[in-house]
Amino acid sequence: MGQPSRPTNATAEDQAGHRKDQPVRLRGHLALLEENQGEIPWCGPAALALATGRGYAEASRLLRDIAPGWYPPEGPIVTAYWRDLLGVLDLLGVAHAPVALPERRRNLLTFVRNGLEEGWYLLRITDHFLLLRSYGFGIAMLYDNRHTGVLVGRKTHGLRHVTHAVRLTSGPLAGG
Repeated sequence: MGQPSRPTNATAEDQAGHRKDQPVRLRGHLALLEENQGEIPWCGPAALALATGRGYAEASRLLRDIAPGWYPPEGPIVTAYWRDLLGVLDLLGVAHAPVALPERRRNLLTFVRNGLEEGWYLLRITDHFLLLRSYGFGIAMLYDNRHTGVLVGRKTHGLRHVTHAVRLTSGPLAGG
């Protein structure tokens, strides 16, 4: 099943119902599931694919290119490393800025509710990678290999601790 063609001008985008605050290139977990032949994708390559607008297979290949000794030449990438996700962002020119985290780790809910600025973030939380869209005011939605645009809450990774965070300052999600 192929992807339908996407409108290229603002008028066609408006007519197609695309929201200005959600880029056309943003896909969700169901698209990644389809790209991975019906298998649930692993969180590292999934978060990278969503953050860069690339496909799941390409995100996996890019991780292998960045650190060939750390990943199997074929098959799924089950465990990805933060440094390698950042390396792929750098390779693709997706600018990012580190987010200062306190020495004592906070859970995701506290991270979101304690003044997180509006914007897109790539996060590593306890045993997981995800994308976060903060709207400010303590409200954020997460995107990962099992969720698309769900509010951060206790049942959606909210109690896991944030271990690493960068704000995406360019690229398909940041608007440039």
